[in-house]
Amino acid sequence: MRILLTICAALLLTLSIPNEYFHFGQPLFSLIALAPYFMALRKSKSYREAAFLGFLFGSISHATSSYWLYFFKDFALWTIGSTTVAYGLLHMLVAGFLRFVLIRPSPYRPFLVAFLWTTWEWGKSIGFLGYPWGLVAYGWNDVLWMIQIADTLGVYGLSFLNALASALFVELPLPRPFPGNFGAVWKYLGNFLRSYQGRILAFWGILFCWYALYGSYRLVHPTPIVQRVPMLLIQHNADSWNDGELPSLRKAIELTDGGLAAFKEPTGYEKPDLIVWSETVLRRPYREYRTFYKQQPTERPLLTLLAEVDRPLLTGAPEVLNWETYDATNSAILIDRMGNLRFSYAKQHPVPFAEAIPLWEYQWMRNFMQKVVGLEGGWVMGTKTVVMEVSTLHGQPLRFGVPICFEDAFADVCRDFFKKGADLLINITNDSWSRTVSAEIQHLVAARFRTVENRRTLVRSTNGGVTAVIDAEGRILSQLPLFTEAYLATVVPVHQPQAPTLYSILGDWFPFTGSILVLWYILQEWIQDQGEIQKRRRSAKPPRRAARKNDWNQKLN
Repeated sequence: MRILLTICAALLLTLSIPNEYFHFGQPLFSLIALAPYFMALRKSKSYREAAFLGFLFGSISHATSSYWLYFFKDFALWTIGSTTVAYGLLHMLVAGFLRFVLIRPSPYRPFLVAFLWTTWEWGKSIGFLGYPWGLVAYGWNDVLWMIQIADTLGVYGLSFLNALASALFVELPLPRPFPGNFGAVWKYLGNFLRSYQGRILAFWGILFCWYALYGSYRLVHPTPIVQRVPMLLIQHNADSWNDGELPSLRKAIELTDGGLAAFKEPTGYEKPDLIVWSETVLRRPYREYRTFYKQQPTERPLLTLLAEVDRPLLTGAPEVLNWETYDATNSAILIDRMGNLRFSYAKQHPVPFAEAIPLWEYQWMRNFMQKVVGLEGGWVMGTKTVVMEVSTLHGQPLRFGVPICFEDAFADVCRDFFKKGADLLINITNDSWSRTVSAEIQHLVAARFRTVENRRTLVRSTNGGVTAVIDAEGRILSQLPLFTEAYLATVVPVHQPQAPTLYSILGDWFPFTGSILVLWYILQEWIQDQGEIQKRRRSAKPPRRAARKNDWNQKLN
């Protein structure tokens, strides 16, 4: 039964977040997804069994929600296989902590369990190995009046709400037959609300209402718009593995020409202030290969396009730091109308073991990754947050940060751009290799929370999707269909909050505070347990053999 409960919880979690059946997830599932797992851990007979259940939950939930990692070319064994095992092992540790809290009687147990789960989701989403996918909070992503709380608590405020609901579900008494008359029903409900479980349920209801009312207020009083910027976003939908550089470049140029020709009708502007292509469209270092792009593609060279359009282009390209070792960065570059490289930003947060390989400086690691895994190397990571700037047709400057690929899912990376003075974010990404709707929308959903956290606009220009514009309240204003060659001629609102949000100032203060509280509780309980163990050992009677030896010695004396 405990195994079935754990499997059920893993599948419910997968269904609650964006998936192939519910493209934007199911918020009601997210409220109860963890309850069967918590119940199984509470009923487990030992920490060894809890570790097994944790491995089962972690591996199944990861494999079913991120199964699209299987399509990462020839590396499926490592992308989905190794990460599934890794998350199973990590959940073995998490399960031990959860069981430690769940088996102890405490009026604060549901809150401690909720904070512990929130700590786990926060911990797995930060740092070099961070993977902010599969959070139970994502089930609410399309309920705008619920996600507004992210400007105060971050996405983890919703993680806490869902985990608390599941923990409370475990605490509820078993259903009993209802009294037959109306007066007895009121008495029954009154007794329940005065009980320990009833008070916690009332608190959760108040918390839910706070989220909902605050969110409704924010939607009625949106973040002010200080300017509107026409942009042309290109989604060229190139095959990440098989299309060569020039075919991809031709597609991007053809779509750009088509978008420019039709730009005025949907926008009311003659031409855009900025043209945005996705990550990895240019596969040669632009600075060194400018002559190449002056001549290629032969039908319509890139620099000829920019000169005729007279507008800047933002796209992705490598930048080589050392030609002897071919140390290079995965960068975003801004090319002006004259073909000059104005700004460049090197991606700072890598995809672990794919873009940046730990211990790469050691030969044994290089041999393993090259001969066993099949990876020849990775990117050199950037160390500086760069804010780019263009002048709009109205003469106003537009400052923006360019998180690359999955950097828009990391709150700290995005906050740094705004700290440096960015007005909005423009994400360029290419994860069309996933071939699945769920993968693209999971990325969109993770990035969507950055808009609410900072009350700023996010523009996404991707290879295969989701190319979209998201405003400061998390509304998707416009988007392109997935996996199609298309352009998006749009006018982007630039939001400017009257004051920085609490999240912009303090970051992940909520999960950090919760982690301190729950870890302090666990430490205190562990110390108390150790004291009781030592006390029992000191007060225990001597073993029978030792007692007999003492009796014999007394007789001899």
